Amino acid sequence: MQAIFRHMTVALLGAGLALPATAQERIEISLGEAQQRALAQNQMLEVAREGVAQAEGMRLQTWAGHLPSVSISERVMRTNHALSAFGFRLSQERVQQADFMPDALNDPEGITNFQTVLEVQQPLFNGGKTIYGRRQARAGVEVAEAQLQRGEQEVRLHTAEAYWGVVLAREGLEAVRQGLETAQAHAATAQSHFEQQTAPLSDLLAAQVRVAELRGEEIAAVNRVAQAADGLSLVMGLDSGVEVEPADTLSYREMEAALDDLVADALTGRADLAAAARRMEAAGHGVGVARAEFIPHLNGFAQIGLDSEKLLEKQGESWTVGAMVTWNLFSGLRSTGALKQAKAQQAQARAQNAFLKEQAAREVAQAWRSVKAAQSQVEIAGEAVEQAGERLRMTGLQYQEELVTATDLLDAETGLTQARMRRLQALHALNVGTARLEYAVGRPVQ
Repeated sequence: MQAIFRHMTVALLGAGLALPATAQERIEISLGEAQQRALAQNQMLEVAREGVAQAEGMRLQTWAGHLPSVSISERVMRTNHALSAFGFRLSQERVQQADFMPDALNDPEGITNFQTVLEVQQPLFNGGKTIYGRRQARAGVEVAEAQLQRGEQEVRLHTAEAYWGVVLAREGLEAVRQGLETAQAHAATAQSHFEQQTAPLSDLLAAQVRVAELRGEEIAAVNRVAQAADGLSLVMGLDSGVEVEPADTLSYREMEAALDDLVADALTGRADLAAAARRMEAAGHGVGVARAEFIPHLNGFAQIGLDSEKLLEKQGESWTVGAMVTWNLFSGLRSTGALKQAKAQQAQARAQNAFLKEQAAREVAQAWRSVKAAQSQVEIAGEAVEQAGERLRMTGLQYQEELVTATDLLDAETGLTQARMRRLQALHALNVGTARLEYAVGRPVQ
């Protein structure tokens, strides 16, 4: 019978060897390094960066309302239209006396005219449309930059969550292995007592079952480590064959800042709130752009023209300068509709800004309370580990003296393992909660 149970024990212990194969590459990395890798490879951040570049391009376009536009054109025409033919000869500066004869005027021969025109147009006044447009575009750039910054903070947060998940899984595995080591030692003691006939077979079986259970928990814990590491590798953009080993450990983190101070910091420092404020500003400038359509616009222009019979041949020269005022009196309600739309967008931006501020305050408060609760849980769990460890020590001594049963000893072992896991979970909640609080406040997640 003993041989059978020894065989079963060996088989169960051997199950622990069925662990994942060693990874091709292993890297030890800190949280900060993991975040830098994640920032470098994140595709959504690349989209956000292109959004900033796009906004910059739109801002550059608004300078068109201040700067002159210069164009050159080349046009060729051939005609025997009486008025046009005479006009071409006049532009080419080759009108002769014979050209005034009735037959030449009434039935001219076909004439070719190459016309080269250099034109400069300069906006002089457009009701502030350009100024408001530039301000709106500049605010748009700031919105895009703030969105990029918030995106980077979000990547940092997700990386921290994945990173601490790996740390929890690895330290949880270590806690299971500590419990397994203790259980194996107690199983050996139970084996000795059984062989000396000082303990019943049930004690030995209970100890062996406990070892087998912890072997199973070890396999599950190893799998959790692998899954957590895969998640972190994905966030960091690493190949699946790379095994990530965190350099940091779960630790207690102080948080003494008052809630009101953190809320105030969030309202002034969060990038998404800055983006909302810039959207509101841009919407206000959009109203100015829309109103400018109801105001007369003044543009200046100048032209230099060359007319000739042949391409690029200089015959006739001309110049023209002038100014033009345009006033859109009625555009089929287009301008009115655009102004109404701009005002609605401004009101919407104001409402969204106010809502986001309230939401930010709630997020900070929730994260702050979570951190406070996690701090308390860590302290309680730490005391529980000490108490469970002392209970196991005393119960082990009593079991050696055969003063307690194997069940009492197993209960003490289980209690210590569970207490260690609860402490690790509390530390994980504290570290993750602190990261989320930093994100809620708008600080760099560390």
